[in-house]
Amino acid sequence: MSQQPPSDDRPAADAPDAPGVIRWERDPDDGSGPGVVTLVLDDPARATNTMNPRFTAAFTAAVDRLEAERDTITGVIVTSGKSTFFAGGDLRRLVEIGPDRAEEVFDGAMAIKRAMRRLETLGRPVVAAMNGSALGGGYEIALACHHRLLLDTPGCRVGLPEVTLGLLPGTGGVVRSVRLLGITGALSTLLLEGRRYSPAHALEQGLVDEVVDDPAELLSRARAWIAAHPDARQPWDTPGHRTTPSPLHTYEPR
Repeated sequence: MSQQPPSDDRPAADAPDAPGVIRWERDPDDGSGPGVVTLVLDDPARATNTMNPRFTAAFTAAVDRLEAERDTITGVIVTSGKSTFFAGGDLRRLVEIGPDRAEEVFDGAMAIKRAMRRLETLGRPVVAAMNGSALGGGYEIALACHHRLLLDTPGCRVGLPEVTLGLLPGTGGVVRSVRLLGITGALSTLLLEGRRYSPAHALEQGLVDEVVDDPAELLSRARAWIAAHPDARQPWDTPGHRTTPSPLHTYEPR
């Protein structure tokens, strides 16, 4: 049986254009004590979750609420109500955008970047429980979490494929991938060729921390990690942290 936490049935976002895009579920849900909050990404207007203004509004509102209720929260899980985790940018919207809307697009990207940074510095452990493919903005969400679990499902892939379309990962993926893998590692693994990795290869490349075979274990593994790491933070937010060494870092002229 899938480990689903009880829900308090309140939307994470109350923006009129973003109802139900992210569900807020809490265990325990009766307010009896601190608990784990699960943010379930589940845009009712799309078959897959995509990065668009509705999601930005919902995600920002969810982070607002996490900060407001921080003292009653022991950890956060980010997962999906779809068969995949997150498909990346909303390409249908992107092709409709002209130069006259450049400022709008830039402001939207900055808004979601700020919200992701607030999430990773919440002061509570945050786990991405990816129940399927995490591409583009979806993997950027995972990078903003302290621990990344990936369910091994048929056809599941992880990566930043938008670079093959000439699109820059615009919500923190460049900076976080470099901090995670080093400059050379990030370029060769994610940022130049737009490769999509299977769960096994994603684990091998260090893109995820654990691969889970049983869907029923995904959220329970996330909760177990939260319980074991109450003071989790990003490695790059730890005093004295140095980015993974690479040839570009260690090169010395001869």
